[in-house]
Amino acid sequence: MTVSATLSTDTYWANFDVEDPDIDFIINYLLEREVPLTSTEMSRALVERHLKRLEKEAKAARAPKHDIYLPKGSYEVGQKLAFPALDNMVGEVVGQRPGKNPDIGAFEVIEVDFEDNGRNREFAAGLEDHALNNPPEIKAEEEALQTPESVLEHYGDEIEARLEARLEQTDEIVRIAWKWFPRALVADINEGYLNLAEAVLDVSSGGPLPTQDLLEHVELPSNLSPQLAEFSLNYALQEDQRFDEVGPAGEILWFLHRLEPPEVQFVPPRLNYDGEPIDRSRFMPELIELEGRLDDELSEIELNEPPEDEVTISLIFPHWRVGALPLSERLKPLFPTAYEAPRIRFVLVDGHSGETFPGWVVREHGYVFGLEEWYREYDVPVGGLVRVQKGEKAGQVVVETLDRRMRNDWIRTVSVSEGSQVGFTMLKQPVGTAYDDLMVIGLVDKQVIDEVWMKQEKNKTPLDYTVATIFRDLAKLTPQGAVHAQTLYAAVNVVNRQPPAAVFQELVTRPYYEHVGDLYWRFEPTAWGKS
Repeated sequence: MTVSATLSTDTYWANFDVEDPDIDFIINYLLEREVPLTSTEMSRALVERHLKRLEKEAKAARAPKHDIYLPKGSYEVGQKLAFPALDNMVGEVVGQRPGKNPDIGAFEVIEVDFEDNGRNREFAAGLEDHALNNPPEIKAEEEALQTPESVLEHYGDEIEARLEARLEQTDEIVRIAWKWFPRALVADINEGYLNLAEAVLDVSSGGPLPTQDLLEHVELPSNLSPQLAEFSLNYALQEDQRFDEVGPAGEILWFLHRLEPPEVQFVPPRLNYDGEPIDRSRFMPELIELEGRLDDELSEIELNEPPEDEVTISLIFPHWRVGALPLSERLKPLFPTAYEAPRIRFVLVDGHSGETFPGWVVREHGYVFGLEEWYREYDVPVGGLVRVQKGEKAGQVVVETLDRRMRNDWIRTVSVSEGSQVGFTMLKQPVGTAYDDLMVIGLVDKQVIDEVWMKQEKNKTPLDYTVATIFRDLAKLTPQGAVHAQTLYAAVNVVNRQPPAAVFQELVTRPYYEHVGDLYWRFEPTAWGKS
C-alpha cells in the first residue's frame, strides 16, 4: 500500500488493505515464531510493521532533497523547490517579477516550471503574512493513531476481517479454531494416530474431550513442541469426517460424528421450514411487538434491547415434541456460541434438582436440543413456560419450570376426526407446570398428531386452508367467536411448522378475517372464497 507523505494517519488506516507483501510478512512471522497465532496477534504484528514504515516515510518527508517553498522566502531563478501543499511536487524557478497588490505591500512573484504538469505556475515570495508560512501541526486524533494499541482500538475489527479474508485464500497457511499456522510446519498425523483418537472418544461415549486428553493417548513424536503437537492434531481431526469440533468459543472439544444425536446432525422435520421471506409492511405495530415476544427462531427481527439475564418462553408444539428450545434473538446470548463450530456441546442444569444433562446448540438452524426427557419429567405441556438463564459455570445453562404442581385444568385440546381432520375442544387435562393461557394446548394422542403432520406434508396442504380450518374450529371455543393471533400461531404449529409472521400474514391479507381489537380476529363467512 503506497501512501503519500501528506496522507493523514486516519485516512491511511480507514483505507488499509492487506496486500501480497503483508501476506509474505505474516508467513515469515509465523515461521519465525513457530507457534500458531490468532488473527488478533497477527493483526498487531502487521500494524507494528506499517507504523514503522510510516514513521520512516515521515522522516524522509521531513528531510527533503530540495528547499521547501514558503511564501516568506526569497528565491532565485534556477533554484529547485519542493511544495508541501502540492503533495511535495518539485519545480524549478524560471522567472521572477515584482508583485502588485496595494493591500499586501511589497512582495515578489516567482514563476515555477513543473515538468510533469504541462504549464508554469506563479507563487508569492517575500510575503511575511501568509498561512502557508506555518505548516499545520499533526492533529491530536492523528497523533493518537501512532501506536498499535490506538490503531487496533479504532480499526482493529476491520483490519482483522481483511487479514482473515486474505488468509482464507492463502494455501500456505491453515486454520483451526481461529489460530493460524504455516502448512509446511504442521506435523504429519497419520491414520494410526487418528484411529487411536477415535478409540479414545468411543470409550468416552463419543465425547466431548479436549485435545489435551486425546494427546495423552495419541503419543506424537517427542521432538514436537506442545503447541505444535496440539495444533497439528487439531488440524488433522478437523480434516477427518469422523470427528466434529463442538467446543464453545475459546475452547476446542471433539466428538464422534456417528455418536451425535440425529436431531443434532439433521434438522428434525417438526422444526423444518422452507417458506419464502415475509413482507411485514401491512403488520400493525402490535403484531410486530408480539412477534418479538414469541421467541421464534424463524422470526427475522432484530431486538434493540440489551441482553437479559434470564428469559421465560412459552413452548410451541414442534419444540415440545422434539425436546428443543428456540435459539431466538433473546435466547442467543444465554447459550454458548463458537467461532466456526456449527454444533456446540454444552451442559444443561436442572434448576430444581441441580442435576446436569447434555445439551446441543445447533447454530446454523437456530435451535437447542436435549430437553425431551426433562419436559417429560416435569409434565411440561405445549404452551408451558420455561425459564432460561446462564449457569454459575462457563458453558452451563439453567432451565426451570414455573409453578411446579400437578393439576387438572380445562384447556383447549387437539382432537382428530377419522378423516384426519384436526379440531379443538375444551377438555380437562393434567399439567405439571405454569403455562401461557393463549398458547397452551392439550394432546390426547401425540402419535395421531404425528400422522396428521406427515399427511399434511405429503399432501402439501396450502397454508391458507390450514389456517382457515384451524381458525374456524378455535372460534367455536369462545362466545364471541374471536381468536387471538398468538393462539392461532400456536395451534397452526401443531400440524405445520410456521413462523409467527406467516400466520399473521394470513390474518392481515385475507378478506375473511376481521380484526376486532387487542389482536383478536373474527371469521367473516360471507368473504370466504374471495381473494
